[in-house]
Amino acid sequence: MKNLKIQRAIRGYTQFDVFLKTGITQSRISLIENGYVLPKEDEKQRLAKALKCRVEDIFPDNGGGRQV
Repeated sequence: MKNLKIQRAIRGYTQFDVFLKTGITQSRISLIENGYVLPKEDEKQRLAKALKCRVEDIFPDNGGGRQV
């Protein structure tokens, strides 16, 4: 999920900024970025919309992590 962190950094957003745009808690964003959990499909969509990119740009595959 390194791509989420990269896309966020490119835009100069903090995890808190992404929380404000998506409603996904800062702690969950951290868990996703560090590969501890996989985001749900609706979270992927909200993250892509907030970062103004495609879901595939952030999550090129569904490997690793646990979906909870």
